[in-house]
Amino acid sequence: MRDKRGLKKAQLKDKVKKTVTRKAAISSAPVDDDNRAQSQMRYNLRKRKGQEEKDHCPANKKHRPNIQAQNDEQKTVTNSRILITRSKMTVLKEQTNKTTQHKTTHSLKRKNHSPVTTSANSSKKAKPPPKLNKKSQKSTSVWTGKASSSVKKNAKSSSKLRTAKKGKEYISPRLKQSLGNRNPSTLKKRRIRSAQVKQPVSEKELQSKTPLKRKRRGCNELSGKFADMFLNKLDLVAHIDIGNRSPIHGISVTHDNLVWVNSLSKRVNLYNSSGDLLRFFDLDYHPVFNCCMPNGDLLVTTGFSTGAKPTLEYISREGDTRLLADLSEYADLLCGILYQDERIYVIGDRYIILKVDMNGEVEKDFEIESDLVDVNHLISQNGRIFALNNNIFSMYLLGSDKISTNVINKVAVDNSYSASASVDNFGNIIVGVDPPASKIVVIDPRLERKYEIGCDFSGMIRATAVDKQNQVWIGTDDGNLYIAKYLK
Repeated sequence: MRDKRGLKKAQLKDKVKKTVTRKAAISSAPVDDDNRAQSQMRYNLRKRKGQEEKDHCPANKKHRPNIQAQNDEQKTVTNSRILITRSKMTVLKEQTNKTTQHKTTHSLKRKNHSPVTTSANSSKKAKPPPKLNKKSQKSTSVWTGKASSSVKKNAKSSSKLRTAKKGKEYISPRLKQSLGNRNPSTLKKRRIRSAQVKQPVSEKELQSKTPLKRKRRGCNELSGKFADMFLNKLDLVAHIDIGNRSPIHGISVTHDNLVWVNSLSKRVNLYNSSGDLLRFFDLDYHPVFNCCMPNGDLLVTTGFSTGAKPTLEYISREGDTRLLADLSEYADLLCGILYQDERIYVIGDRYIILKVDMNGEVEKDFEIESDLVDVNHLISQNGRIFALNNNIFSMYLLGSDKISTNVINKVAVDNSYSASASVDNFGNIIVGVDPPASKIVVIDPRLERKYEIGCDFSGMIRATAVDKQNQVWIGTDDGNLYIAKYLK
């Protein structure tokens, strides 16, 4: 015991010595060092307190988020949502099962209460409903019968009706998983889209759609039934004798369905659509080719008539005539003439086309590529200008700077006269064919098919035109003028 006490006293003496030496060292240190040490200690304490306050403050945690923690939270939220939706679905299924079971039991009770089946049904026991597995939400026991099939059908139909109702907003669990945390407005739009159930097309809609298909088929078949549009033989409406045996070489139709007709005599006649002569004008020259202006006035060239000059003549409805242009500097002879887009196109010397304005000034001249081709007539089809060969039936397109010698038409017409060509109201091209079998040939707008229509009259066809009533006017070499129907 004494030894222990001695040890304790020795330990106490050592502690006292250490404290005394420490105090002596502190007292012997300079004053500045003491102050610096104290201030450093205070600064460290303040820093430690501030760090602890920042760590415990929830507002400061927002400024330093933990990404991993957020991801974990999001995963837990989505998992909880999935569990909630699954639980809702199970509750709904249980409710539907209860309702169907109630209905089936009610009907069974009614059957059992009947006097015939009471004894037979009393021995039978009602089968219990299937038990649902907690994890898969599927029935563990197999329960076959009419009631189970009706339950499944009712459950499917009720789920469809729930999604189709506009008042409720229902989101499927798959949609929630795919969307995750999104904007509520976009979620609402997606809900509306998912709630829309495709309804069967009504009979009225089907009836309204079928005529469109039929119309499209009809448009496609129209080109295939090109021959069915026309008569086999011309149906004559009127026969007009102009009074002389001079060939009729020019026919033009005005916008108000009046018809200009000129022969190689020094006269121009104006008719109505029935063929009645309205007025005539005597001239000092022989008009050959003509074209109609938009206002109903007439332009003519003297062509290859006796004493012909390369001039353009202007004739109004009232009978006023004047010289529009003298083109002797460019050509010795003028043939076919055409008006389009406020410009006049005229053939000179059968190998050039002159573009003339309404003041009679030549703006441009188009030359044919080959010297072996000569043209004498112009037609316009769908805004395109074609020059027709004088020797054989061939059409050449007027380009931007020259006349191409590539033949555009894909059909051939024998024994035809190029100056007899005209364009009807459907874009078809009509050409007269000479005897021994006088007839007209109709070529489709694509220049790929033709159809021949017979005539009851004889004579070489020199001019054709179609009026606004789809009547074809035909002028022959013996001075006869015919009005006929060619469409069915």
